[in-house]
Amino acid sequence: MLALLGPPVVAAGTVLVALLAGWYEWDASALEESLGGVPLPLALLGLMLISILLVPLFWGEEFGWTGYLRPRMPTGRPLLALLLTSLIWAVWRYPLVFTGYTEFGNVFLGLLCWTSIFFTLQAILTGLYERSGSIWVPSLAHAGNNFVLWMLPAVLMVDTGQISGEMLNLVGLVPLMPLAIWAWRSSPRHTGLPLDTQASA
Repeated sequence: MLALLGPPVVAAGTVLVALLAGWYEWDASALEESLGGVPLPLALLGLMLISILLVPLFWGEEFGWTGYLRPRMPTGRPLLALLLTSLIWAVWRYPLVFTGYTEFGNVFLGLLCWTSIFFTLQAILTGLYERSGSIWVPSLAHAGNNFVLWMLPAVLMVDTGQISGEMLNLVGLVPLMPLAIWAWRSSPRHTGLPLDTQASA
């Protein structure tokens, strides 16, 4: 359930933080234009459905990073394994910044912010994997991250010109951090429950 509902909750938290901080001002007309006239609730449901349908596309990436690479990082040091996996994952995606996949006004700052996001996301994906024993669960969360968690706030705040891509990543860290800490600390690795990550991988 967290894999499905977490992305829209974090997206809402990101927008709320920006609103409360005064970095974003709600603009219903700009939002309607960005969404092509589609009501926000319908757009949200549509993006959630797309993320469910496209889970198989993200299975390979999750199998590679969360299911294969991270468990083969330094044994007995889960935090170091998490940090190394996140850094490798981030660096592997750096070239996308120069292909138009994402845009930053300040590339150095943007990459720094982007890297910090990978640490929090990997903590959440690892926690989901270890709790469920299936790579399909973090694959669903990964799809939701792409199509809901970042896409909706970007349409609301970046596409309307109110904040930059770098700022979006920084604002997104605020709701992501407590979720990442909870997911990491509540995983079987930290609660004493047996790890069953090989069952359905």
